[in-house]
Amino acid sequence: MTNAGIRKRVLANASRITLCVMVLLALNGCALRMGNKIVAGDRFDYSGAIARSWKEQMLLNMVKLRYSEPPVFLDVAQVVASYTFEASGSISAPDWQGAPAGAAGGISGRWAESPTITFNPMTGEKFIKSLMQPVSPVSLLSLVEAGWPIDNVFAFGVRSLNGLRAASRVALLAHSGEEDFYRMLVLLRELQISGAVALRIEQKEGEQAGVFVFQSRPMDESLAAKSKEVRKLLRLSPDANNFKIVFGAEPKDDTELAFLTRSMLEMLGEAAMGVEVPATDVSEGRAVPVPPSVAAAEATPLFRLRVQSAKEKPGGNEAFAAIHYRGSWFWVSDRDLPSKRGLAFLMILFALAESGTTASPPVLTISKP
Repeated sequence: MTNAGIRKRVLANASRITLCVMVLLALNGCALRMGNKIVAGDRFDYSGAIARSWKEQMLLNMVKLRYSEPPVFLDVAQVVASYTFEASGSISAPDWQGAPAGAAGGISGRWAESPTITFNPMTGEKFIKSLMQPVSPVSLLSLVEAGWPIDNVFAFGVRSLNGLRAASRVALLAHSGEEDFYRMLVLLRELQISGAVALRIEQKEGEQAGVFVFQSRPMDESLAAKSKEVRKLLRLSPDANNFKIVFGAEPKDDTELAFLTRSMLEMLGEAAMGVEVPATDVSEGRAVPVPPSVAAAEATPLFRLRVQSAKEKPGGNEAFAAIHYRGSWFWVSDRDLPSKRGLAFLMILFALAESGTTASPPVLTISKP
């Protein structure tokens, strides 16, 4: 075969090989598209990480309050993740004499992930006021309507209801609760389970007003007796079914339910009393001592949020949320449902509170690297 024929055949074979490589790279490019495949995984990974950090931040602030340190909250304002995947291939055809000029072929790729997470400190006058002002009674009752146990919500979020006082373990406010308050909570829980009580929201002058409703439908003697006892304990009219919800220490008449609710800061302080700290920190005056337990409060299942502590980190699946602080580990056990519910309760109420004025996150422009 002549040199011209050899050269022609080599070039033809090289063209076929180059075409095959190009087709394979194109097919791989279609198969290796990353954008649509990472959405599900990364969405849940980021949301899981944010939820975990939220739990840990709430737990950390509870522990800090036990040490008389002010709470600090940092909000995740923005999450932007950009990805780059590049692949390339090449092939070198031999010259007409059949001698390769270099490597016969090559392939290269590059993967880059560039997450940008923006944090905003939650601060400002509006936010501080939202921490210190009492939670709206309607917000608490909305949680009850959403299925939360009414006895738990009231025991943790209410100072008094129509003059009946709940116990408090916060050092400056520590006092015993009234037995009638906790008896009323037990009865209300039983009425809630049976559907005999409900909340109605009305719009009055552009604002939401709540009405607590005792169902007028026929009920058995047991429920009727419990409903009557609740009205008696709260000094409510035995003939009315709808009672206006107001904020205050005492009702104006027997058709009102006067709630004196706790602030978010006070509820955090109550929860902080459930934090177990090293005995030496208490004896040395580093941590606030827990006031003596209140018998009436301990007699009913409340949001007694227990936070355990030790020098060693809890095992893999032992902690619902865990943080390291002052040389010790503090955690809520994953097997402690009341404590897990209590932590979730604080997180939901905190989300309902006004966040105040924070700095706007920067506008991010993503360009190809």
